[in-house]
This record gives sequence, C-alpha cells and structure tokens, in this order.
Amino acid sequence: MLDLQTLLIASGMVVAICGVSFVCNTVFGRNDPTGRVWSAAFIAGILATVSYAIWGAERTAWWAIMVGNASLVLAMGCVWAGSRIFNGRASRLAAALGGSAVAALAAALESPEAGDWAGGFVFLLGVAVFAALAGAEALRGRMRRNLNARILAILLLIVAAYYGCRAFVFLIATPDSELFQDAFGTETTTFVTILFVIVASTSMSILRAERSGPRHSRPFEQGNWNGILPDAMFSTPAADRIRRASRHGERVAFIGAEIDNLADMNTAFGRTFGDDTIESFSAILQDHLPSTAIIGRRAGAQFACVVMAEDLEQAYDIIERVRLALVDEPVEKSTGIRLAVSWGVVMAEPGEPDIAALTAEVRGLVKAAQESGGNRIAGRPAPTR
Repeated sequence: MLDLQTLLIASGMVVAICGVSFVCNTVFGRNDPTGRVWSAAFIAGILATVSYAIWGAERTAWWAIMVGNASLVLAMGCVWAGSRIFNGRASRLAAALGGSAVAALAAALESPEAGDWAGGFVFLLGVAVFAALAGAEALRGRMRRNLNARILAILLLIVAAYYGCRAFVFLIATPDSELFQDAFGTETTTFVTILFVIVASTSMSILRAERSGPRHSRPFEQGNWNGILPDAMFSTPAADRIRRASRHGERVAFIGAEIDNLADMNTAFGRTFGDDTIESFSAILQDHLPSTAIIGRRAGAQFACVVMAEDLEQAYDIIERVRLALVDEPVEKSTGIRLAVSWGVVMAEPGEPDIAALTAEVRGLVKAAQESGGNRIAGRPAPTR
C-alpha cells in the first residue's frame, strides 16, 4: 500500500502534467471557446492542488482551504460550461462562478475553527452537482454521438455519485467518523481524482481534436450552405416547386436519402470523419442532381430533394447517377472508403402539396431500403432495388 504522502504527490503531479499539457495545446493549437473553458477547469484544479499543499505545510493559512474548495467547485463547473459550449449552447459560466463563490464563502465563514473541513459540505455538494450536470450534458446534443464523450459522461456521473455520497455521509456522520474515513477518506478520493484527471484530459483532448476548426462550425451546420437548405428552410421552397410544377402539368419526384451506418463510422473513425462524410455527400448531391433540384438536410445524415421527373423510372435514373458518383468519389482517398446510401422516392401528386406527408412517406421507404440490406432505392409503387 502506498502511504498518503506519496498518493498526494502522485495526484498533484498527475493534475499538473495533464493540466499543463491541455492548456499548452489550447494556447498553441486549437484555441476555441470549448478548449479555453476546459483549460480554465484544469488551471482551477492545479490551483486547488497548490492551495491544499500550502494548507498542509502551514496550518495557519486558513485561506488556502477557502481557495482550494472554491477552485475545485469552479473546475467541475468549467467542465460543465465547456460541454455546453461544445453542444452549441450558452455556457452558463456565471453559474459555475457563483457556485465557486458560495463554496469560498462557506469555507470563510467556518474558518479557521473548522480546520481541514471548513465549508466541507457545501464544497462536496457543489462538486457533486456540477459533475452531475456535466455528465448529463455529455449525453446530449453533439457530444452524445461521440464515444469519447460517452466515456467522459460515465466518469463524470461516477464522480458525481461519489461526491454526493461523500457529502451525505459528511452531513450525517461527520468527517471524523469511521465510515467517512474508511469509505470516503483522502486515500480513496485521491484514487478517484487521479482516475478522473487522466481519463477526462484524454477524452477532452480527443473531443477537441475532432472538432473541424478552431473558431467556426462546419459549413453544413450553418444556415444555407451552397444551396443545401437546413430543415427549417426546406419545406417552403419545396412546396412552392411542387405547386408551380403542378400548374404547368409537370411532375416532381420527392426523394429522401440517408447515409447508412453513420453512427458506426463516427465510433470507428471519429466525429470529424462523420462530418466529412456528410459534407462529401452534400457536395455529390449538388454536383450530380439536376440544377433545378431543391436539396435540404433534414436531420443528421438524412437529406430530402425535390427533382423534376416525368415518372418514377426517370427519378430512379437520377438517383443512379448519384450512386455512381458515390462509387467514383471516396470520402477519403487514403482509405478508399465509399458511402452507402439508402434512398426513398415518390412522385408528388398534382395539387396542393403536403410536405410533412411526403417526408414521412419517403422516410418509411428509406427505412425499408435499409432493412433490405441498405444501399438500395425504394419507391412507390416500384419495388426496392
């Protein structure tokens, strides 16, 4: 068994090394908002380690406990705030700063009489709450689709449960009790800290590296990218095209498409590869569909298109041109990986179009194509091929 002093030194070294490495990569590499807030979390963690070391060396420095407690709460709050930014949401960094201030105030009010555990309950509860919020945030939005984010989320929820139980035992049994010392003492907490810092720094570094750029979101995630319309902007022009074609006695095909196994590709190759896959497919649609086509990205890897076509066979021929292009143009030339896409197509009925009904119908056809093995076309009333 390692003695307590050795464990504390090891914990401090792990926090310092991982923190400095992450901060340096942020300063000299991907200096994006998420990276800056996560870097603040590591800096706060290093400050907490230094503060507790000062308290251990000089017991009259009661302020060190106040700074250490506030810094640890702030560190976990910054993990949560950075995760919110990663998901494209408001950071709520003010809440993290507020929680840190409350922890500092609680320690200040109880110092120096309370010694090591001045403001202990507020501190433990603050860490537990922000860890739980960060874990929940890592399971939603963009982070939810990333394996490293899910690993980080599981770890954060474990930390939240540990600190929550620690706060509960602290409250009902006091930190001097045998239960607290055996189950939630410094040795156990040090092991939890080392595990958390190593896994969190690795996961955060990979998550940040997989982002496509330091300051801007990828083009297809923005409003109208080179003619690819987001879901909110697709329905109106699509309905107008069908309506006007109907007045002139022309036919329109409503086409749905979904990239097969995108989630598996994200897991195997990373989120950036998945983003490149969607971008590559978007470019192929623009290059090989007729110039009069209206193209929209409905959700994730799902696309919808309105194309002028006399009948279902002509719509199939148009889709086949895109499928040939998918074979000729790999996502990444070095690996030669080519996309498999499932399609659904229906001919829009003359008259007032119902885009919601057409969308539901082609999605059902796309699902049928995927259930038939994927990389197929399903149409109404033509068979899947």
